[in-house]
Amino acid sequence: MKNIHYGKCFILFLLLFGMVKNGDASNDITVAEGYIKASIPGSDITAAYMTISNTANKAITLQKITSTISDRIEIHEHSMTDGMMRMREVGEITIDANSEVVLQPSGLHLMIFSLKQQVTEKDVIPLTLYFSNETKINIQLPVYRY
Repeated sequence: MKNIHYGKCFILFLLLFGMVKNGDASNDITVAEGYIKASIPGSDITAAYMTISNTANKAITLQKITSTISDRIEIHEHSMTDGMMRMREVGEITIDANSEVVLQPSGLHLMIFSLKQQVTEKDVIPLTLYFSNETKINIQLPVYRY
């Protein structure tokens, strides 16, 4: 009977350690100043912007974004090439240790394609951000018209 009791305690310890570890990782990542641009009537694309901070002592990478409003969200970057502003997809964003990355118009940003609904100023949109350290962060972004 004693061995079963110790086995249960060991499993409980492992479960608690796993939860604390996961919780600590998500505390290293914060998202601030986020918003989504209201979509233009008749258009099924929009963009999202935010500041992602990493207070950990190790770099992390934003690898994927999901939402209920679209099945296709990509990380994009504007850049100037031969005097022309161009936009291209970048697969992921690395946020260095104790650093932040700003997603903003004319820079890094999220492109949201094939909207399932019109996005208006009264909406608050859920997004889930997936990082390389297995952290998943759920955020709610207000919609602004700019």
